[in-house]
Amino acid sequence: MFFKILALFLMSYLIAFNGSLEDSIESADVIYLPEEHTNREDHVFQLKVIKYMQNKDYKFVIGMEMFQQNFQRYLDEYINCKLSEEDMLEKTQYRKRWGFDPSLYSPIWRFAKEKGIGLYALNVPSELLTEIRQVGLDNVESPLLPKPIIDQTPQEKEYLLSILRSHPKADEKSFFEVQNAWDNVMAYAIIRILKENPGIKVVALVGKGHAHNLKAGIPYRVEKLDPQVRQVILTKDHFLFSMDFSKDSSSANSMRVPNCSP
Repeated sequence: MFFKILALFLMSYLIAFNGSLEDSIESADVIYLPEEHTNREDHVFQLKVIKYMQNKDYKFVIGMEMFQQNFQRYLDEYINCKLSEEDMLEKTQYRKRWGFDPSLYSPIWRFAKEKGIGLYALNVPSELLTEIRQVGLDNVESPLLPKPIIDQTPQEKEYLLSILRSHPKADEKSFFEVQNAWDNVMAYAIIRILKENPGIKVVALVGKGHAHNLKAGIPYRVEKLDPQVRQVILTKDHFLFSMDFSKDSSSANSMRVPNCSP
């Protein structure tokens, strides 16, 4: 009897899970899949959600913190089969500017290339961060920054202060401004992507510190820039079971001829 009850509970949970996952994605314009950068399980979850969305025929693009915005053309060329993976990594200076093992993300960008899913660079160019450190955020003019700059909330400042205490040699003003620049620039990029691609969703792959809740980081600033944008945060921690989202449905889209080989 116990096992029958347990089986019924698990079945009910799985049905509710699938419904809530699909409802969350269906109702959102921006789906955040935050990560710990070196956690392979986070990246496996990201790819599962991306494959699930592809199989459900959602129209979406992928925004990646891993690439800086001044190299967008090379992501376009990669997706359009004009660059190899290694050439894309070299031209975007991935290893210099991001540095984490490419194998953490390669299944994601290879799948995007195969299916013709757009990749968008979200991150702040290093040159802009250097300028902010030198002259201050208020004294920097850049088309990548929204006007006015959206300031940190008291809760964000408290959180950043707790981090800063473990780095006593860091300059507080510069530390706060750089963190704020990151969130502002990436939020502004997401708004721009939505405007340039009407009717599509943005799947945002960013660090957990940039999207740990909807009232902080990037989501908070997206809401300030456009309150009509609907947002959701999905993490593997929300789900008790490892599920193969890619088998949840089949579609003509998922069976189409590959865009090109990765």
